[in-house]
Amino acid sequence: MAIEAYLPRHEDAVARFNHRLAQGGSPFRFPATSRIPWLPRDPGRDTFLEGHVAIDGDEVRGGYMVKHQPFALRGEPCDDIRNLQLPLSEGSIDSGYVQVGVELLSTAARRNRRMYALGMGGAHTPLPTVLRSMGWTVSLVPFHFHVVRAGPFLRNIRVLRTSRARRLLLDAAAATGLAVPVLAVAQRRGRGRNGARARAEVVTSFGDWADAIWEGVRGHYALLALRDAAELNTLYPPDAPKPIRLKVSLDGRAVGWALLFDSALRGHKQFGDMRLGTLVDCLALPGHEGDVVLAAREHLRAAGVDLVVSNQQHEAWCTALHAHGFLRGPSNYALAVSKALRAALEPWATTAARIHMTRGDGDGPIHL
Repeated sequence: MAIEAYLPRHEDAVARFNHRLAQGGSPFRFPATSRIPWLPRDPGRDTFLEGHVAIDGDEVRGGYMVKHQPFALRGEPCDDIRNLQLPLSEGSIDSGYVQVGVELLSTAARRNRRMYALGMGGAHTPLPTVLRSMGWTVSLVPFHFHVVRAGPFLRNIRVLRTSRARRLLLDAAAATGLAVPVLAVAQRRGRGRNGARARAEVVTSFGDWADAIWEGVRGHYALLALRDAAELNTLYPPDAPKPIRLKVSLDGRAVGWALLFDSALRGHKQFGDMRLGTLVDCLALPGHEGDVVLAAREHLRAAGVDLVVSNQQHEAWCTALHAHGFLRGPSNYALAVSKALRAALEPWATTAARIHMTRGDGDGPIHL
């Protein structure tokens, strides 16, 4: 079996691989085309996705994707950090191919020493478990939530509705409104130092003002993916209808931005039928994280969402979320870093909280 770059000549075999996955009950599919639609590899662009496939004769038995993207590592440019995405193996449906997944991960790690994976459904699902056995460090990216409308939240939040007795209790609380004052006390609606003066506006794209924020902030993070205007307009194209791009200014100067989703969910495995607001990605000049969080929260509240959520790794963003009425909840969004990437970030005990990782740093805000 050979693990090769995914090329057009492999696409028919990938189609058969995806068909076998579907027949076997797997919900996952490898990209149907070797030119990955979300971030194709184009001349002159440093951020792109490339696929790799495991070839067994004329068949594909697995594959993985790697996102290439420039980073700032302790403020200095770094171009060898990679993001592992969507490792798939036929072993998930046929035990005869169980070793394929291990070979894929070993090959990916050998070819890309400074590597990370993000999301993965938690810290103890199969992928992070295998990565941990390979010497990777795995931890959860903190999850924060702010309840806007108590009734829909109580009737839909699956993590709390785990028994008939709990469902009856939550439904009663939703019907009577008893939970509203409790949530109001728990979610103290703070205002940042400049919260009353900061101005938020929806923009259709990121401009020079985003470049100034990038230059002003990149040295304050232990690890931060490139987020200048050109990069943000690649990751979140101006013609993409769903993202809400929020520019936050103070006294006429841009101090931060937020990338938001407003999603009407149906049968979501965690959030049921709620209207969910998500702070997907963000950046701010040091000390202005709270202004961005407050602007994001208030924009989504005014839009009519039931719940606002965000996963944030960096301690300054976690602090800002807490200060503005967000509660900490159980996270199923994990960060795994390879041995070489952790070594570049030592001492890990102090630098881990200075890494900026959001839902914008992996395979995008999928499922939201």
